[in-house]
Amino acid sequence: MLRVDNIWAKGRHHALFGRTSFSVNQGEVIIIQADSQMERTSLGLALTGRLPLSGGEIFWSVGNGEPQPISMKKLRRISDIVDSPDVTAPEQHMRVHDYVSEMLSYNLPIFGRSRAGRWLKERGLEDLDGLWMDELDGEMNIELITALAQSSPSDLLVFDTPSRHLNHTRMWLPFLEELAGDEEHPRTVVAIVPHISESWRGARAVVGSVHMNQDGEFELAEESVEEQPETEELTETEALIDVIEVREVEEIPLTSSIPLTLAASGTSGAVQTAESKTNNQKTGNQKTVAQKTAEKE
Repeated sequence: MLRVDNIWAKGRHHALFGRTSFSVNQGEVIIIQADSQMERTSLGLALTGRLPLSGGEIFWSVGNGEPQPISMKKLRRISDIVDSPDVTAPEQHMRVHDYVSEMLSYNLPIFGRSRAGRWLKERGLEDLDGLWMDELDGEMNIELITALAQSSPSDLLVFDTPSRHLNHTRMWLPFLEELAGDEEHPRTVVAIVPHISESWRGARAVVGSVHMNQDGEFELAEESVEEQPETEELTETEALIDVIEVREVEEIPLTSSIPLTLAASGTSGAVQTAESKTNNQKTGNQKTVAQKTAEKE
């Protein structure tokens, strides 16, 4: 049994993957959702003891025994990370024959090219011999990598993004279930993918949605904070305080020692004075016209 308790790994500037916990029994498949390729590869490396943990712990047991903490060294011996992009996935410029020879050489000290051809034939994959890796379609890729994984003595197999070969879960998952349920060698199989199908009813987990701040400490994601209603609702007292504070801010202090009523009165007087001047000017103009009329007469 594999049990993962709150593990995470820190990168240079941020977490490589968030806190993650799950458990899966021997002979079973668990699907784990991780959004980015960096998260999927980092988690796969951590689960196989190839990336140091920054926190949490991994437990392992054979059969029905109680899981015990396992060292990274022992975890590497019992596990494989399968078909991980830029890590264990084949280069597209390689021949299938050469890739099979390389992968099987990790388990067998002496493995010649002729034996790789025989291995492909024994598993009904002789049609792949002589092809280049970039000539394989999605189903051929899944068949090849699961056949190689079956030849591994590892008890824990972690597949990094198998869904990139075949979009539908029902197309690649049966190959992984066959590996897990092998009567001669039952295994614990982990598949890390960007999305978990709604039709999947088996074990599942999602990489924790937490963020790391500049000080290297974990903080809740924004969506997690928004889900807390107590931080969004204000009591009546808090609402009243907010209103009072806003009103105090909006008050405009007096910048002159003259009362506003006096200033207003002065303004009214100035307006009245201007109106009187205008009326006098009009009267004067009327007198001037009358005088001119009398002179003409």
